[in-house]
Amino acid sequence: MQQWHMNEMFTFPKQLGNIQQNSKIVVEPKWHEEFNEDSVVIRGIYVVKGNIQFDHKAREEEIEEGIYIEHIDIEKDYGYFEYALPFSVDFPNDQIEKVSLQINEIKLEPNNGYCSCSWQVNCNVERKVQAIEEVKKIDEVKEVKAEKEVEVIQEIEETVEPIQHMATSDQQEEEVESHILFHEEVQRQAQHLPAEEIDFLEQLADAYSRVQIQLKK
Repeated sequence: MQQWHMNEMFTFPKQLGNIQQNSKIVVEPKWHEEFNEDSVVIRGIYVVKGNIQFDHKAREEEIEEGIYIEHIDIEKDYGYFEYALPFSVDFPNDQIEKVSLQINEIKLEPNNGYCSCSWQVNCNVERKVQAIEEVKKIDEVKEVKAEKEVEVIQEIEETVEPIQHMATSDQQEEEVESHILFHEEVQRQAQHLPAEEIDFLEQLADAYSRVQIQLKK
């Protein structure tokens, strides 16, 4: 979940006077998603709805800072207004399926002829289920591949170890036969493995065949 904070200041006509503590605002987000290969762009507006209480004691000067609200519906001490603030947020397109926005912690602080407003935006990003499952499958394949490589290495070591104890010159024929059987065993196992693992086994076989045994003379 992504979060960000918004702050805005609203000012009002001087004849309405100063803003009172009972003033309130509501913020509603409206948006749509724009998907492309590299990113997801969220475009929309924050609809600010204010119900502001005034003391109707005209101020001498207008306040030039902030967003000036000129059109406001007055009913007794209160004035109602609506204002739309545009926004745009860019996310990397990591298999995003849906985005939702929520507004929390809305605050209004009155200060004579203007009010400072703030709110927090919570953005929930939902990713595609298929993408999550594919990541899990890749991890499972890697784990199985690692286990197979360990098993093959153990089998090769068990095959080579007895051969290393053969040290008499009259056993050369048996050594040659053992080497042949060893290579045949590697080829048999390679028939049931992926191409990348076949290269791995052939390299092991070649290495072991060169460092096998030194025969006694």
